[in-house]
Amino acid sequence: MFAEKVFGVPWTIVSGVALAIAAIFLIVDLTGGGSGLLWLGRRWLHGVCWLLLAAAALVMARVLPLDSGLASPLAAAGGACYAAFLVATFVLKDG
Repeated sequence: MFAEKVFGVPWTIVSGVALAIAAIFLIVDLTGGGSGLLWLGRRWLHGVCWLLLAAAALVMARVLPLDSGLASPLAAAGGACYAAFLVATFVLKDG
């Protein structure tokens, strides 16, 4: 179903968008500062999520020389990172 495109968009374009989003969140600190494990989750998990999603898209686009069966675990790991980011951002409290 999603062998070449996702909703009509080629996987290479999807990966480029995901890499751009990852770059923004990995380069720019949008957390407002802080320290500790909670800050690490807020600071890095969102960017790592988008890196994993980009890697999954690159596997689907056949740009990375990996078996296409690895796209699903990469995407699932990205989803898990995003879930952890959401918990760190909206559920857990500082202090």
